Amino acid sequence: MKTVMYGAGNIGRGFIGALLSQTGYEVVFVDVNDEVVNTINRDKTYPQEIVGEHGKTVWIQNIRAVDGKDTSSVSNEIASADLLATSVGVSVLEKIVPVICEGLTKRWDQDPDNVLDLLICENLMDADKFLRERIYKTLPARHKETMSQSLGLVETSIGRMVPVMTDDMKKGDPLRICVEEYDFLPVDRNAFKGPIPDYDKIVPYSPFSFYLERKLYIHNMAHAFTAFLGKIKGYTYIDESINDIYIRKLVEGAMIESAMMISKKYQVEFSELKAHIDDLLLRFQNSDLHDTVERVGREPLRKLKPDDRLVGALRGCEHAGILPVYLSFAVACALYNVTKDSASELLAETSQISTQEPCGKYIMGFYEQLKSAPKDFPSILKMTDTLYSEIRGPVV
Repeated sequence: MKTVMYGAGNIGRGFIGALLSQTGYEVVFVDVNDEVVNTINRDKTYPQEIVGEHGKTVWIQNIRAVDGKDTSSVSNEIASADLLATSVGVSVLEKIVPVICEGLTKRWDQDPDNVLDLLICENLMDADKFLRERIYKTLPARHKETMSQSLGLVETSIGRMVPVMTDDMKKGDPLRICVEEYDFLPVDRNAFKGPIPDYDKIVPYSPFSFYLERKLYIHNMAHAFTAFLGKIKGYTYIDESINDIYIRKLVEGAMIESAMMISKKYQVEFSELKAHIDDLLLRFQNSDLHDTVERVGREPLRKLKPDDRLVGALRGCEHAGILPVYLSFAVACALYNVTKDSASELLAETSQISTQEPCGKYIMGFYEQLKSAPKDFPSILKMTDTLYSEIRGPVV
């Protein structure tokens, strides 16, 4: 069995390619980095360093690589693959569609019933719709109908944390990759056209939107919130930030609000989501990952969009009748990291939240508190308690 792994970067090598190799596939990495491609083909293996309490080195075997610039060779590999996966980043994903279509065309010219499942391992909501539209548009007319029967566009939820590898972390080996121990890959059960890979770390689930929202509104939201708070306090690393008791309390509060919303929406036991929250808070404390608040908190404007991790979670809570107090503070922190002056205009333009809405008032109240005393997180916690008390009324 052969998997074509489009992308030999952090997630490609650190998670998906390694997982599929351990599942029993020959993994053919596709990348444009000549050093990575040549080193894979020379060594036929690379070290995956699992860092943390149970640290160990795992050697990933049964691999080779193809130069992504050699589109003919890449399309030939796709034509004969048993599975295809992408982890190239959203900005590159559209650029590789023509090569994918070339490979699919070669494949289906020989046998239109030769199904292929594509694992989409990108940080992109509705990634299957994104690719379906572009692949359909690019395929030759004779295979547009074939696509609906023979191509599975399978969304995944990437939960494993893989830091940006510095030269010190690489230790002279361009393939060395550091990862956390967590390595489960939820996949969209209903999207497969062929057999689902049989491995206990691959978790088929339906409806898959549950996992996508759990990842975005609990994991990604909390990671960004931790970074924003850490930057305000002057921390360098995520583990430093989450080990601040006030930051942890604030982040956990936002995670619980999101979890309450997801529990209600998908009829999943809250205790299951709370266990996930506890696990994430522990994983954020892994100092061996050397993950920085600068990296995790980058592009705050993108994270403030209406359907992204912060505002999306907040709006979801409102829709479910759950008061998003901690999430309002998370949005205020993102605003504070972007501007110290025009927050109300930015909130309206970027997040589509009016300062006349209840959540808009909460956000601006937190924002003004940050401006006056940016590091006084104990006072922020008192504000959250006050807001909750106003809604609940006096305790009798």
